[in-house]
Amino acid sequence: MRGRKRLVQILLLLAVFLFAPVAVLRFFALAWLLLLLLNWLYIRSASRHIVIRRKDSVLRTYKNRTTTVELEVMNTGWLPVYNAILSDTTGSLDPTSLCRQRLDMRSRSRKTISYTLRPNERGEWTLGPVKLLIRDMLGLEEYTYEQSDTTTVIVYPEIFTLPYRAYEGYPLGTIKTGNILHEDPSRYRALREYQQGDEWRRINWKASAHAGELITNIYESSIDVPLLVLLNLTAPAYPLKSQYVYAERCIEYAASLVSSASLLDQSVGCISTGILPQDGKNLAIEPGREHRMAILDSLAKIALSEQSGYGTFTDALRRLPYRSRVCYVGPYVGETLLELFLLSRLKGGELQVFCIGPKLEDLETLHAKGIAVTELEGERHG
Repeated sequence: MRGRKRLVQILLLLAVFLFAPVAVLRFFALAWLLLLLLNWLYIRSASRHIVIRRKDSVLRTYKNRTTTVELEVMNTGWLPVYNAILSDTTGSLDPTSLCRQRLDMRSRSRKTISYTLRPNERGEWTLGPVKLLIRDMLGLEEYTYEQSDTTTVIVYPEIFTLPYRAYEGYPLGTIKTGNILHEDPSRYRALREYQQGDEWRRINWKASAHAGELITNIYESSIDVPLLVLLNLTAPAYPLKSQYVYAERCIEYAASLVSSASLLDQSVGCISTGILPQDGKNLAIEPGREHRMAILDSLAKIALSEQSGYGTFTDALRRLPYRSRVCYVGPYVGETLLELFLLSRLKGGELQVFCIGPKLEDLETLHAKGIAVTELEGERHG
């Protein structure tokens, strides 16, 4: 419609210029035609020299936490751009995000545009495309430039602090220490910048001389207590009325357990009856020292399953290293929990149950068997 109006306007001005008997009218018609031509040339030239790039192709954040999205806009031409509108497409990730901004750019300039997101749902989301609406100097012409690049946003479950202690596990080093989670100076791992409070004996003087600043050695942990989280996401096991709320709470606890143990440099793994949408399979990650991000990526996307598949839990326990810690997270499942408890004891480890919505008789049954239970219903975290 805008192009049709423009064509009608040009034809009318041409008619006035060619057939008007008054010279003044012909002059103004020609001037207006030239102005329209300059506007058209300006907006086409400006749009060809705008480049928009995303700072991150993949963003990872946590549910209910604010994260920043950055866009780099470059004007590679000699003409300035005024009164442009830059907008990004966030979809349902955060409808309240202020991702629409006015943009003015000088010639040969570069600018970083940022806005914040606060996702309230876990999952994998896509941002984009970016759109830039460019107007001419008179506000008569508009051109929409669209950048097809997108950003994948992986929203992890909400993480909260859980106390994690290690008992006697695998001694990995050669130095005796009173603190079983103490770093072992015989097992060098990496370097990092000096931080206030670091011991002087940890400073790597050769690396510090080369870098021109203090560099500190990082060592491996002196002990490893492998943690395996068994996450029950079988839909029929949850009460139908509270199925979504209870399942999300269990996913948050599983992610928090993995994060707490991993921050203490312990091996972590996660087995779940839930389904990963990308391949339609259950989550199965054996304990490892570098598995934290892979587990959180999976927990961000995992969904409930209609099939129980509790056999995956028992199979995983049979392969578990000796003296490992096992944490079951989910609803009460009776005999299955007793079987997991016995398998954990056979491996010399311990089973801790994080149970959502248990009945009083269920708790009494677990306590009678000597199983440590944490009731999740009514927990508050932020």
